[in-house]
Amino acid sequence: MCGETKTVPAYEPEIYKFRNGRGDAVITSYNVFPGIELAFYSVHMDSFFWGEGENGDFMEICHCRKGRMEQERENGSVYIMPGDLSVITRGQRSCRYSFPLCHYHGISINIDTNAAPECLSCFLEDVNVRPKELAGRLCGKENCFVIRSQDYIEHIFSELYRMPESCRKGYFKVKILELLLVLGSIDPAGNRAPSLSLSRLQTDLAKEAAAYLAENLDRKVTVAEMSDRFHVSQTHLQNAFKGVYGVPVSSYIRILKMQSAALRLIHTDTAVLEIAAEFGYSNAGKFASAFHRIMGETPGEYRKIHGGLK
Repeated sequence: MCGETKTVPAYEPEIYKFRNGRGDAVITSYNVFPGIELAFYSVHMDSFFWGEGENGDFMEICHCRKGRMEQERENGSVYIMPGDLSVITRGQRSCRYSFPLCHYHGISINIDTNAAPECLSCFLEDVNVRPKELAGRLCGKENCFVIRSQDYIEHIFSELYRMPESCRKGYFKVKILELLLVLGSIDPAGNRAPSLSLSRLQTDLAKEAAAYLAENLDRKVTVAEMSDRFHVSQTHLQNAFKGVYGVPVSSYIRILKMQSAALRLIHTDTAVLEIAAEFGYSNAGKFASAFHRIMGETPGEYRKIHGGLK
């Protein structure tokens, strides 16, 4: 797996491309203020490592539009799903990003609190936002703060996803100031989402179960079988699995099949109807509908967009 940087003029975004055996991802990143970057994520793979290896004080604000993102912490993992916002603080710019469903679209705002302006009131007199203080107040000792889907957060980000190209650079500045101002007014104790994370043991169990399902796609695997295999109760297994993947085991099996079909689409020239038949669909239309529900694109669109990264 590798990350590939496209060199572009300073006023253009930086494009980062990643690829492994499970798909691809593209990050489009803009430098908006000194020490503050805004990036759009379009992900169709399980994980990648991104960022410089520098140490410092970093705050990353992530908004999930589609799919699911896993954010690792010392004692477990945090998961955000559509509409959720997370704030993570860490001592390094570099980070592993994981996507349990191999499908994620969202926005990330990364702030180097040592390089960013101490107070953004230098841009607007009434915007009394101090990034370093904001990171400490929201995240505290847990280094993490999550807001589950809220209308006022969705309003801010929905406009970012569909702004016109002609005013994008200035619009980013306005929206980042708006977001930081709103976050600065939030009471962390009253807005922190409950049950933020799963333990490392729960996460590992769910991932081992998912790997077992992937190895046995050609036959029907039951929860009871996996419960015996991993020496845990069915309830414990199902709760851990849904905590990581956001769906029950039966739904995840369908997702795995569509992900496998997606790899066939981008790595081979096999006709869509043949691929559909390989995964138990005799009707191309039904296959296309099932594929679109899970992957967000039709088989033809997926091959056209992602096949070019061979």
